[in-house]
Amino acid sequence: MLAVAPGSKITRLADLERSGVAIAMGSPSVPVGAYTRALLLRLPNAERLAILRNVRSSEPDVAGVIGKLTEGAVDAGFVYVTDVKAAKGKAQAVELPRSLRPDVVYEAAVVKGSKHADRARAFVRGLLSGNGAAALRSAGFAPPP
Repeated sequence: MLAVAPGSKITRLADLERSGVAIAMGSPSVPVGAYTRALLLRLPNAERLAILRNVRSSEPDVAGVIGKLTEGAVDAGFVYVTDVKAAKGKAQAVELPRSLRPDVVYEAAVVKGSKHADRARAFVRGLLSGNGAAALRSAGFAPPP
C-alpha cells in the first residue's frame, strides 16, 4: 500500500517518479521493505529507478515509515493498509495495481507438544470466525486464502 498525507497531489504510483517527491520505505531487511522491493521489481526498469531515486528514508520498521509521513518529512511511504487505518486520518491510502502487489499472508498454528493445545486451537479458530475474524477485518486484514 502507498500512504500519503490527506489532500496529497500523489494519487497514483507513477506520481512517485516526479522529481522532488520524497519517499520513505522499509529497509530491505524488514518485511515491509522486502515487499516494497518485490513490488518495485515488477515495474519497468526506468519507472523503478525513477522511484528509487526519490527514496529519502529507509526505515527499520513500518512505524518509522508512517512517522516520517505524518511528520511531513516525506511525501509518501510504502506501508500496509492496516497502518493507514491505524493512522486515524493522518494518512490516506493510494491503491496500487493488483498486478504489482505481493501477497502478504500471516499464518497461525498450534505448536506440536503445546501444554495448552486446546486453548491454542480455540484461539486459531477465533482468528478465522466470530469476533476475532471481525476484529481482523476491521483492522484491514483480508480473509485467509
